[in-house]
Formats: sequence, structure tokens, C-alpha cells
Amino acid sequence: MLPKGTPIVTQSDREIRLIQEKARQRQAMREYVIKERSNPFRIAAAHGTGFIEDPAYIRYEASLSFVSEVNHFRPTLKATGLFMAFIVLPIVGIGLLSEHYRNEFEQKCRRGEISYAKRNNKFS
Repeated sequence: MLPKGTPIVTQSDREIRLIQEKARQRQAMREYVIKERSNPFRIAAAHGTGFIEDPAYIRYEASLSFVSEVNHFRPTLKATGLFMAFIVLPIVGIGLLSEHYRNEFEQKCRRGEISYAKRNNKFS
């Protein structure tokens, strides 16, 4: 048995060096991104548009965007109910309510209860 706290190494020396090199590269890239993201003059600099043009960083930024959340959408009854409650029903309700008030106003105008001078939408 190994003493407690002794790491078990199952990789060769070459694999360990590769892992350490990758960790150094990752740390260097992290420092570069932090430096570029916190530079207030990056956009005005002569070297470009203000974007960090590294393919891996661009993929990382794209994975954080809202579009990636759309890929995980599952059409459940709860999602359908929320869509109906917050999108469809208010639109239909406002449409029906405005149609009711418009028809009521038109009937009053046709019966002569509202004179032409008192109407809001008139030509003169």
C-alpha cells in the first residue's frame, strides 16, 4: 500500500510532460485573454476590430451565447403552457378586447349616440 496522500501516476514521463505543456499553454492563453478583455483601448488600437481572433476562443464565446440554449429546448407540456400563457393568450385577449370596444363604438356612432363633433377620429 502507498502512504496516504501519495498520487498514483499511471502515465509515462512523456504524457506527463505533454499534460504540463498543455497546462502552461492554457495558462498563457488565459492570461492573454484576460489582458485583451480588460484593455479599454483594444478597439481603438491599430491592430484590429477589437475581437480576439483565436479559433478556440471564438468557439468558447459562441458556446456561451443564447443560441446554444435553443439547442437544448424540449417541447414539454409546461413549455407549451408557458408559451400559451405569456405569448398567445395576451395577444388574442388584447385583440378581442379592442375588437369589442371598436364594435361598441361603431354601434353607438350608427345609432347616433355620439355626435360627429365629439368623435376622436374625424377628418376635420
